[in-house]
Amino acid sequence: MPKIVNHEERKALIAKATWNVIARDGLGGASVRSIAKEANLSLGAVRHYFNTQEELLEFAMQLVEEQATERIMEHAKQQLPPKEVTLNMLMELIPPEDRVVEMQVWLEYISYKLRKKELKEDSVHQGINLIMNKLNDAGLLKVDINLEEEIIHLHALIDGIALHLLMGFITIGRDRIRALIERELDRIFI
Repeated sequence: MPKIVNHEERKALIAKATWNVIARDGLGGASVRSIAKEANLSLGAVRHYFNTQEELLEFAMQLVEEQATERIMEHAKQQLPPKEVTLNMLMELIPPEDRVVEMQVWLEYISYKLRKKELKEDSVHQGINLIMNKLNDAGLLKVDINLEEEIIHLHALIDGIALHLLMGFITIGRDRIRALIERELDRIFI
């Protein structure tokens, strides 16, 4: 009897193997052959799902973004005060130790797209922009702030902390990171 394969699970397995290869060897080391080896699959099995390396990389990156978005949106459903929900959502943009690979892969991919001049938008900036505009429209932010500058400031803070943690330049616990972001939110919330 032939083995039944769940194609979505297989694609996710390949994508996660891609993340591991990129985190270990960089984007340059992410050949289809090295990814197949990491996934413990044949080259043909990987090519069955992805015709090109570019297609595989795009799928792997989409999976990173989808998983992060899903985690962020779970917080939006919480019945908590808006500032706490916002804080929880923003904390998802700073990966804990068990999701550092996602951040490494994301940075490699963004750099790759920048070099190819194919980066059209920054989804992190878009997400922060969306959150802040919704809060502002709901009348939850101080009226005297410059919303555009606050979005840039918050984005820079989040990216800066995440990048410095990834590089090992700062050693700071999640509670302290949370307190730093909360202080920024206190400054702009009513």
